[in-house]
Amino acid sequence: MKKALLSLTLLPIFIHADGEFIAETKTSKKVVITEKQTETPSFIEYHNRMAVFGSLHQVYERIETDAFYAGVETWLIPVGGSKGASALCEAELRMGYNYFYNGRDHVTPFAGVGIVKDLREHRYQSWWEDSWNWGRHRVKKRHAQLPAVAYGVIGALYDHEFNTVVNLGVNLKGMIGGGVNKKHFNWGNPVYGFDVSVPLTFRFGHRRHWDFRIEPFDIYLNGKNVHVNFFGLRNTIGYRF
Repeated sequence: MKKALLSLTLLPIFIHADGEFIAETKTSKKVVITEKQTETPSFIEYHNRMAVFGSLHQVYERIETDAFYAGVETWLIPVGGSKGASALCEAELRMGYNYFYNGRDHVTPFAGVGIVKDLREHRYQSWWEDSWNWGRHRVKKRHAQLPAVAYGVIGALYDHEFNTVVNLGVNLKGMIGGGVNKKHFNWGNPVYGFDVSVPLTFRFGHRRHWDFRIEPFDIYLNGKNVHVNFFGLRNTIGYRF
């Protein structure tokens, strides 16, 4: 019994606030148990991504992590909209910086310029003064395409890598500009708007060089005379290198 009490007095136990447990015996041996740290995942990252395999949507982006970002993108696709179905084409140049967090989160703030064109014919009214009918105004309904809109853009691209196959992101863009001409009728400058998209990417192939991206989007453009909303899907097959 005395030997047992002596052993207990020689066994001080210290529990530290950082989660370490230290037990010291009379032989001065220490046992340290620490909480298991979460390891940062290691996915395959590349410096560039291009999608030039379809004539209606082409894109190149410099995607090197923690480095300068540059991207150029052009596309022409059918869309739905508040004014009815249409076809929308756009070209955009972007520059920014690629931030990389936690081994899986990509955040890219950027600024750039672009031009967007609605190919649908919109109805508008024209009027003139009829001198033969006591100066009364005559009104005629006509159809024509809206002018293209040249714009400046700022925004951010976000992409989260769940694993080596599936990525999901959110892209936000704010735009302001004006119509490039006033033929027939015009937007009414300035024209401002936004572009919101949710890209879902599936990576495949040897060392995940290839990917397939589905990107539902919503674009809103508002001028003094015209405001319209477009929605659709931008789809690409990309290659990373």
